[in-house]
Amino acid sequence: MKDNMMMLVILALGGLAIWQTTKKPTVVMPTAPAKTTTTEQPSIPLDVWQGLTGEEIAKLPVTQQTAQVGSETYYKTSQPVAIGNTGFRIWGMTESGAVVIATRDPATYDPWEWMMS
Repeated sequence: MKDNMMMLVILALGGLAIWQTTKKPTVVMPTAPAKTTTTEQPSIPLDVWQGLTGEEIAKLPVTQQTAQVGSETYYKTSQPVAIGNTGFRIWGMTESGAVVIATRDPATYDPWEWMMS
C-alpha cells in the first residue's frame, strides 16, 4: 500500500510537471487603454512637401503676425507645420516669398545663421 501511494504521488507530480510545461502562458489584457496626452500639431508628409509647386507653396496660410528671420521680416503661420518626421517645421513666409523652415523657433537663431537667397 505504501508503494502504491508513493507511485501515485510520483505520477501526480510527473503529470503536474508535464501539464505546467505544456500550458500556454496567460496573457493579461489591460481593462482600460492607457491615456496619453498628445498635442496635435499640423503636419504635412515629406513626400507631399517635396511635390509642392511654387504656386502651391505661395498659398501657405500665414497670419498677420510678423517676426524676424535674419534681416528679413516674415509672416508667421498660426502654428508651426511639421514636415513629416524630419524634425523641420514651416514657421511662415517672408515678404519675398521664401518659406521659413527650421527645426526650432527662428527667433532662437543668431542672424548670421540665416542665409537668404
